[in-house]
Amino acid sequence: MIGHVSKGGSFFHCISYCLEDKKELTEEMKRQLAQGGHLQHKDRAEVLEYNKCFGNKYELTEQFRDVQKLSKQVEKPVLHLSLRLAPGENLTRDQLIEIGREAAKEFDVADHQYICVLHKDTNEQHIHIAANRVGFDGKVASDSNSYKRMAALCRRLEKQYHLQEVLSPRAFLSPTERLLPRHDIRKDRLKENIQRTLKEVSQYSEFEKKMTDLGYK
Repeated sequence: MIGHVSKGGSFFHCISYCLEDKKELTEEMKRQLAQGGHLQHKDRAEVLEYNKCFGNKYELTEQFRDVQKLSKQVEKPVLHLSLRLAPGENLTRDQLIEIGREAAKEFDVADHQYICVLHKDTNEQHIHIAANRVGFDGKVASDSNSYKRMAALCRRLEKQYHLQEVLSPRAFLSPTERLLPRHDIRKDRLKENIQRTLKEVSQYSEFEKKMTDLGYK
């Protein structure tokens, strides 16, 4: 499992990314990609859980902003977490919800507003959590040691759900863990897409177009 954590200043931007399809893809591109990869590029997002919030992106943004006003000091109230499984691994909807709750608990936003969303446009199952760092009591969730906490969370969830060990980031691994083989999902996927595309084309312009259609720049 690979985890990512970031902070931001725009609830609307983060929530929109979690709830909507990729903006760079046309409807025709979504259809072609779905046929080729058997993935869901149209309506890719499924909300697994609303925690102390509800509604569409506009209603959610307004609710998050209202609570943000309880703290006058926070500059980046948005917490964005993502968790991605290794290729070939799948969990049930209930298990993904549990993982989302564990992540929220790890980053001290379990009692805050957040949405947990499953994206269906990649071969690897992955969820996103858009959370308000400001709680209803006006206190702000700490962002200290974020990467170390995410690494620890991933290792714990891998053991709990019997998942493949995907080690990252290296700086927070023990000497023993650093000897274990590492798996970079993004590089593997890029390599596969390049190899497959090269077999289908004879000119660079065709290669560039097909790779662009797959979402690469």
